[in-house]
Amino acid sequence: MPDPAELVLDGLSTVTSDVNKDRDALEIIVSRFMEDHRRLLNPSIEDYAGLHREQADTIRKVFPILLDLEHNRDLAAARVRSEQFPHSLPITKLAHYRLEAETHRTATTIVYRASHARTADAVSVTVLPWKADGVPRLRLQFERETAIAQRLKHPGIMPVLDVGCDDGYFFFVTPLVAGINGAALMARFTDGAQRRGRIARGDWETFSRIGAQLGNALQYAHQMGTLHNDIRPGSIFISRSGNACLQNFRLEQCAQTSSTESCDDNDVQVARYVPPECLKGSRDERSDVFSLASTLLMLTTQPSAADAMPVHRATNSSWTTSRRFLRWKVARMPRCFAQVLQKAMAADPGKRFQSAAKFAAALSNVGTMSAQR
Repeated sequence: MPDPAELVLDGLSTVTSDVNKDRDALEIIVSRFMEDHRRLLNPSIEDYAGLHREQADTIRKVFPILLDLEHNRDLAAARVRSEQFPHSLPITKLAHYRLEAETHRTATTIVYRASHARTADAVSVTVLPWKADGVPRLRLQFERETAIAQRLKHPGIMPVLDVGCDDGYFFFVTPLVAGINGAALMARFTDGAQRRGRIARGDWETFSRIGAQLGNALQYAHQMGTLHNDIRPGSIFISRSGNACLQNFRLEQCAQTSSTESCDDNDVQVARYVPPECLKGSRDERSDVFSLASTLLMLTTQPSAADAMPVHRATNSSWTTSRRFLRWKVARMPRCFAQVLQKAMAADPGKRFQSAAKFAAALSNVGTMSAQR
């Protein structure tokens, strides 16, 4: 007699075992989850477990492994892209913009000084340097992150003036502002410079004011329902007049693998700005506050102090530091400044400033006290 699990009756569907049914159901769930992940929809493991309760234990056990494998695949793809990064692009114009000179590169883009063909206005054009059809997932990330920046209108956020695709190249346009991003500023300080324009290392009043500006911009983004997800020196821009703004907003799902500092994947450098809860898959407004505070710390401390900050990625905890440690490493750091950074970088999110606005207000008070001295 044939096995009932393999029996096919005329007009009826195949009868399968419960084991096969469960396996087929799990395969469908896995397929949907990974499809959502690859479409950058940031699917929640807990949401899937709640929706499929019979498979919940397996989902909680298997899905993190799948995400780790996918993460490693993304890193490998990023390394390949880095090796294949174009030396130059065979274009001199994109839509209405004439590309005049390359200014710098990030891990996934080339940035040009450009001008509008009709108005001659000077602008900055950021280009995804591969044909869009060849990097569909990177193109999707590029489009969505640009859309985030486009809808945020605040003096402390770099505005996106235009977005387009020409000859297969995706690009977006921002104002051309005289100034420097935080990564370049930190590099100048690391090379021994003590001043860049109006900004001097150890100028607590200036850095308190810059931090307050960025904190208020961050508060606006949070009120708009948007996390930055990737604050570090390369994510801030300081104009020649000393005003600061945020740039490079990231999708939460892409924050851990993006690297705007260089074309190298340097986990230790990135981890300095990543709060402990993010390494466990949790993130909220207080995570951005931590990252902004650690960015300010890296910009204001001497290179030797910054390099000494321990990072513990293997144990799923990021570095924290005490006020005593801060003041020992940077003898001239005011106590009030150290206190604000210490609170903002508490390992427990509940012990941090509970909003970017409160962090900005605390930094404003530091700036006021520094100015009165």
